[in-house]
Amino acid sequence: MVSAISSRSLEAFRAVMRTGTVSAAADELLISQPAVSRLIRDLETRLDLQLFTRHGSRVVATHEAHELWTEVERSFVGLAQIERAAEQIKHGYRATLTIASAPAFAQSVLPSVISELLEQRPNFRAEFLSMTTLPVVRQVALRQCQIGFGIPTQHKYEIDVVKTGSVPFRFIAAPGHFLGGFERIEAEQLAGLDFVGFVDSTSTGRAFDRLFAKMKHPPILKMKSYLSHIVSALVLRNVGVGIVDAFTAEDHARMGGIVRPLNVDERFEYAVIKPRGDKLGTECEALVEHFEKYARRH
Repeated sequence: MVSAISSRSLEAFRAVMRTGTVSAAADELLISQPAVSRLIRDLETRLDLQLFTRHGSRVVATHEAHELWTEVERSFVGLAQIERAAEQIKHGYRATLTIASAPAFAQSVLPSVISELLEQRPNFRAEFLSMTTLPVVRQVALRQCQIGFGIPTQHKYEIDVVKTGSVPFRFIAAPGHFLGGFERIEAEQLAGLDFVGFVDSTSTGRAFDRLFAKMKHPPILKMKSYLSHIVSALVLRNVGVGIVDAFTAEDHARMGGIVRPLNVDERFEYAVIKPRGDKLGTECEALVEHFEKYARRH
């Protein structure tokens, strides 16, 4: 008789995939490393698949493991949703939707949009999760979130694009900076200035790397960050000047910093996504509508 797959072996597999090591998985599951290894071996035997290759004390996930992980995550997401729903029902509270958002939106535009939406829909309830763009896509694809806000990406497996758009980039500086005396900033005015930019793995970082590469005297890159609000925080502390999206620039001005229009062709692009084939509920539609109105104001 063929034995069934144990839930504990799947938990061990998932923990190793999430943490990257057997020792970290053991810490997460509160069991010993040999116990994790035994559960993984049992799962490999049951499935007749090699899920990890061993290199001394290290384990490396195989291609088959990555394919299996997608299905395991889908299963665990479903269980997590059931547990979360039961908890909300028990306390008389049930979120109408779960929103996944990249930090550029989660830290600026969406709190303002949700605040405005609540004035019209006081019963609006949501769970609000912040993560980088690829996890946003993954969470929406797995139907753990009904809607996602992020940067446009080629990773469109099992998601539909609801809306795309863009807002301008803005020049930002600390209070009292001499460029605050100009109504509009040209890229050439940044020549030789200390600059706080974005890491190369971001679309904004790549866009301005290309722009600065064309300049005879580009700005001097002092710091890089993945997050626009960290760029703003560094600029406010006189580390250098910066360029951020219009959403973050609004918060920068609210903190007392200088914000000016920037005369460049590049724009900050965004995409709103949903699970493939799903119909947007009324709360999602209202959220997207308010988001679009807010974006148009910038």
